[in-house]
Amino acid sequence: MLKRGTRGRVLISLVLLVISANFIKSTVDVLNSRKRLEDALEKEESLTFERDSLKKRIEYKKTGEYIEESARNELNMVKPGEKVYVMDEVVPAPGEVAGASEMRKLTPASDSEDPNWYLWYKLFF
Repeated sequence: MLKRGTRGRVLISLVLLVISANFIKSTVDVLNSRKRLEDALEKEESLTFERDSLKKRIEYKKTGEYIEESARNELNMVKPGEKVYVMDEVVPAPGEVAGASEMRKLTPASDSEDPNWYLWYKLFF
């Protein structure tokens, strides 16, 4: 059996251990709450910024300038007396990089006639 003084020390140690564990747990909870609060404040700030930009876009879309711009661009409308000039664009073929046709002109025709394995052979030997 434990002596009376030893039993009291063990009991006090257990009580202090439980109190310390609870204190550590509450400290961790407070730190997690602070992190959640900071995240919520950041989200609020970004949503406020987004709201303000959406309000500005709505106000712009209510103006005559936007209505005229969208009528010209989307509906191809013109004002009376205006002349419309249409310019032809050189559009690359699907899958072709712009300027690739010029690059093809610069490559020698003899390289394209040789098989790939022969070109590798010529490169190394």
